[in-house]
Amino acid sequence: MPHYQVRDTTTRELLARDLADYAAAEAALDRLDDELEQDLQRNGEGAGRIRLRLDVERVTDGVTEAVGHHVLLLGTEDPPGPLPAL
Repeated sequence: MPHYQVRDTTTRELLARDLADYAAAEAALDRLDDELEQDLQRNGEGAGRIRLRLDVERVTDGVTEAVGHHVLLLGTEDPPGPLPAL
């Protein structure tokens, strides 16, 4: 049975593992975004933007394949509304 995980594209650090399905991986991305935003606020870092590219990977019988990419734009002073074009 496949499972999913989330990995930082640049550092290759595994950020979430053993997720049941793609929807669970998306929920993990939301949690990561919220946690990082809170860390920025707690440290008084809100003036800039941080862009993270994350891979969603499916693992089946020990074989890992990328099945999605997400870009998180972090910054506590983000304007409301849709994200800017990349």
